[in-house]
Amino acid sequence: MHRALVRLSRYRMYLFIVPAVATLLFLIIYPMINSIWISLHTWYLARPQNFPFVGLRNYQVLLFQDQVFRVALINTLVLLGVCVPVEFALGLLLARLLNSPHLKGQRFFRSCLIVPLAVTPIVVGVLWKFILHPRYGVLNYLLGFLRIPAIEWVANPRFALASVMMVDIWEWTPFMVLVLYAGLVSLPQEPLEAAKLDGASGWQEFIYVVIPLVAPIIAVAVLIRVMDIIKMFDIVYVLTRGGPGDATELLSLYDFRIGLNYFHMGRAAALSWLIAIMVIVIAQVFLRLTRTT
Repeated sequence: MHRALVRLSRYRMYLFIVPAVATLLFLIIYPMINSIWISLHTWYLARPQNFPFVGLRNYQVLLFQDQVFRVALINTLVLLGVCVPVEFALGLLLARLLNSPHLKGQRFFRSCLIVPLAVTPIVVGVLWKFILHPRYGVLNYLLGFLRIPAIEWVANPRFALASVMMVDIWEWTPFMVLVLYAGLVSLPQEPLEAAKLDGASGWQEFIYVVIPLVAPIIAVAVLIRVMDIIKMFDIVYVLTRGGPGDATELLSLYDFRIGLNYFHMGRAAALSWLIAIMVIVIAQVFLRLTRTT
């Protein structure tokens, strides 16, 4: 009787897991498998009755024949190589200033930093579209005081991608600040006191003691930003929609255009998996580098 009750309790335990497993299969596993299957076919919504199997043809076309894909990849990598280091450097500097005992009004500054994070990316894009307006924008109005001619920020191919970078840095530098500030506040005081007793300067203490202690937090924050930038869509769609020309074409925006504008769902699914593979590879390389350092 006792064994029967034990078995029944075990089965009840598994029954509690069934809804979570079913939800996982329905919302994650099945769409992933289905997207892989679609990426191996010429799935064109204009002709839903005819989708022949083409194997890796969609991947081959994207990687070796699609010029727009190459431009989108380069733009994404440039955005990644500029925004992440700048946001990290500014975030670390501001977090260090906020952690200074000599700074007054820390609560006020922390509250101001939350504002860009509290605004949705679509609203951020609309807000900056007004700021960057060539005739009525605040930024060109301020440049007028310096006798600098008005700049076509999002209409000029020379400045369009830089404008996207500026908006992304404005929105996500506070994220870096808050994460790194939390890491600095949680540091143990014993290593810092030992460094001071050994005669280390403030710079030496920061480089050789503080940075190694917050390295895991830095790795997490940078990795999150890397993944966010690779899949960036909202701000670019509102500001430029990939233009002018393909000056701000990104991988996620091009994937959206292939799937929902041109209805080539097979190629869009293939591009989605290329983006996923890119994120996985970059994450693995970055994690290995942080483990060895």
